[in-house]
Amino acid sequence: MKRVHIFDWHKEHAKKVEEFAGWEMPIWYSSIKEEHLAVRNGVGIFDVSHMGEVFFKGKDALKFLQYVTTNDISRPPAISGTYSLVLNERGAVKDETLVFNMGNDTYMMVCDSDAFEKLYAWFTSIKRAIEQYTELDLEIENKTYDYVMFSIQGPKAKDLAMELFGIDINQLWWFQAKEVELDGIKMLLSRSGYTGENGFEVYFEDVNPYHPDESKHGKPEKALYVWEKILEAGQKYGIKPAGLGARDTLRLEAGYTLYGNETKELQLLSTDIDEVTPLQANLEFAIFWDKEFIGKEALLKQKERGLPSKMVHFKMVDRGVPRAGYKVYADGKEIGEVTSGTLSPLLGIGIGVAFVKPEYAKPGVEIEIEVREQKKKALTVAPPFYDPKKYGTFREE
Repeated sequence: MKRVHIFDWHKEHAKKVEEFAGWEMPIWYSSIKEEHLAVRNGVGIFDVSHMGEVFFKGKDALKFLQYVTTNDISRPPAISGTYSLVLNERGAVKDETLVFNMGNDTYMMVCDSDAFEKLYAWFTSIKRAIEQYTELDLEIENKTYDYVMFSIQGPKAKDLAMELFGIDINQLWWFQAKEVELDGIKMLLSRSGYTGENGFEVYFEDVNPYHPDESKHGKPEKALYVWEKILEAGQKYGIKPAGLGARDTLRLEAGYTLYGNETKELQLLSTDIDEVTPLQANLEFAIFWDKEFIGKEALLKQKERGLPSKMVHFKMVDRGVPRAGYKVYADGKEIGEVTSGTLSPLLGIGIGVAFVKPEYAKPGVEIEIEVREQKKKALTVAPPFYDPKKYGTFREE
């Protein structure tokens, strides 16, 4: 079981710690609802050091990333990030990623905790294949176990960023980053997050006592200090440590996808188009069509043939909590399946994401969710589930 740098602190303070994607992680400290609402109304801090960090260095790093990801990595200047997708050769999503241009022909890819190992293997295998025919100035390094990543989220996050770093994060565009220091500790600060709220994330290197390589074991010198410093400074804003339970309910209220639920590759070898493609998951905004990339041909074929299913958001009309795997019905027939569902802590109703037949994948369609062998009424909606004037990144303050 993998562990983050300050696992011992989480073990002592969290009320529930369990396995997630091969990592032993805090699920909640006080309660999922309390932590969720703290982020929506104030500020919360997540230890997300289980997320992957893979580095690409060399004169051919950009060219390589342009080929293995879907978006245009060349557009943002240093230091800033690009939301992009990694596809397999048959168009399915291997992972959703953030690629940061660090300057000096160096890029950091942030990827999901259960995908970084397969992505690293995927990238190194492509690199080796290219090197059979041509020289490549490229170094790929997996630094996941060496990097700490904390996510500070909520409407009060901007106040905390100003107090700790003297930065107005509202002056940064989304995914823009800055090199900052906290009491001499150098780190990267990015205006980013996974909650739908305004916020920022910090990245820095430290010793991980649970590193898979025992020769790298030791006492972390920075991680616990930074974590506790942020908690101390955030007390006046009602900061709460938040676990993966609230992280999931928050992202679902915002309408965000989760790798392994809404995005994944099924490795359907008998077909030339795998599932789930970004076209099915409403992620075409992350595709730059004016370049060649792995999986492009399959996506163009799917555009011509039509989608077998498409993602849609829904809220329950009847009482009931939707869960992944529940069947979806409309017009007296089965039309799809729920991939994510929960009881919204903010709204107090069931909400979810499903993949359905394309003709039903639009707001305002009456559907039914089979909850415990009973069909419950629901309505498809446009995300986010909350009122964007009252909550979220672009709330009207």
